[in-house]
Amino acid sequence: MTMKQYSTMTKASLVRKIMKALKKLPKTKLAKLCYELEKRRLPTISTTKKNMPRLTARRAFVKRSKGQIISQRRKKPRSAKQRANDKRLGLMAKRRAKARRSFYRRL
Repeated sequence: MTMKQYSTMTKASLVRKIMKALKKLPKTKLAKLCYELEKRRLPTISTTKKNMPRLTARRAFVKRSKGQIISQRRKKPRSAKQRANDKRLGLMAKRRAKARRSFYRRL
């Protein structure tokens, strides 16, 4: 079905269709789906152009080419407080990645 056809359906019929599809899913896939949905609601920490942390929606990792990295302007030196914050954010990301890996190993 197309998106337009789904949008013309009533809310009750959409819920019935989704429930029917979910009942057919194996428990492990349903658990993974539930985990991913919950994870999407949580904000992630990224940096702005001025290198200050901000909360954003999750995005796919984009690989940069060498030309893009060279063409960027030089950044001003970071203070000790900013470096400490970067280290803290890096450790948090490392712990989150480790937890995610251990979660998928258990499934």
